[in-house]
Amino acid sequence: MDAGGNAAAREAVAVLPAVLRRARERPDSDLLAAAAELAEVTGWLLCDANRHPEADRANRVALALSRRCGHRSMELFVLHNMSLQATYLRQPERAVALVRPVLDDARLTPRLHSMFRLRLARGLAQLGRRREAFHTLDHARSLLLDGVGHRDPAWAWWVSERGMYSATAAMHGTLGEWAAALDPLRQALRMAPPNAHRDRFLYLCTLLHAQIEVGDRREARETAEALAVLRGRVGSARPLARLMATVERTTGRMREAVEPLHAGQLY
Repeated sequence: MDAGGNAAAREAVAVLPAVLRRARERPDSDLLAAAAELAEVTGWLLCDANRHPEADRANRVALALSRRCGHRSMELFVLHNMSLQATYLRQPERAVALVRPVLDDARLTPRLHSMFRLRLARGLAQLGRRREAFHTLDHARSLLLDGVGHRDPAWAWWVSERGMYSATAAMHGTLGEWAAALDPLRQALRMAPPNAHRDRFLYLCTLLHAQIEVGDRREARETAEALAVLRGRVGSARPLARLMATVERTTGRMREAVEPLHAGQLY
């Protein structure tokens, strides 16, 4: 496997306690900032590995450390990741509550504003507030056109046009509009580099679910075959869990479409 957080999360978890001990023993700002960054990375990897209670603990440590040393950029990144995780866990009230105070910060660059607007849009969609959700998404997309500025942190690459297409599809799916999710997902796939195995796998998982929901057995079969090829290259439990849930729920004639995924184990 060459993509995903499963193995990397284990390595990060093994290293983090020693770094935190050093930060407690010698709490200078540089060491606290380094520990905050490692805790942030650990939190994201644990989330990708579907280890959510541990991810939440790592994120809270990262947030506390970044605030203690005044590392505002890292604080924002952690809040973004926490909102993303809350959306994945279907906790929209928490996702929205995390980003609302950030959006009140007039110092946000257009790109960071776009990132947090996107998180807000996802939360609003899960709350069933369709009109407000897509209005917020359109605002996020327009802000993205301003590009990257000198005040943007290195992690601002996280938001992209491809990500906007994926988010659009996810919001339609959240609202039960699976037919409307198909074209944005295909666009995200077209834009994904061939070697972006994890992202392509994630988009294909959602695409398969959408195709099953609309009853397109032929297209679903093709997607299942593409997923079967990528499956062994992705060590990311979060999309794998989503795929397994989709396959297990598929019944009737559509069951034939997911046959390529029954050969061997999903994990």
